[in-house]
Amino acid sequence: MDKRLIELALEALAVRKAALDAEIAKMRSQLGARVAVAKAPAAKPSRKRKRGPQSKSARKAQSERMKAYWAKRRAESARKK
Repeated sequence: MDKRLIELALEALAVRKAALDAEIAKMRSQLGARVAVAKAPAAKPSRKRKRGPQSKSARKAQSERMKAYWAKRRAESARKK
């Protein structure tokens, strides 16, 4: 019974929606100008950090940090196995 009631309500809403769409189209045509449809807000651009070029010493320091980081990760992984 509940399912049939929901189906009937959906049919009634679809008929009302069609009538409203027709009314909207009629009003827009009476304006004589094209009315823009509201769009969903655009997603915010990601905040990418712009970095300048690294010096040779900065690259070397970064390399050493990453080598130590990955060595530690490999060691932890080996311990778990």
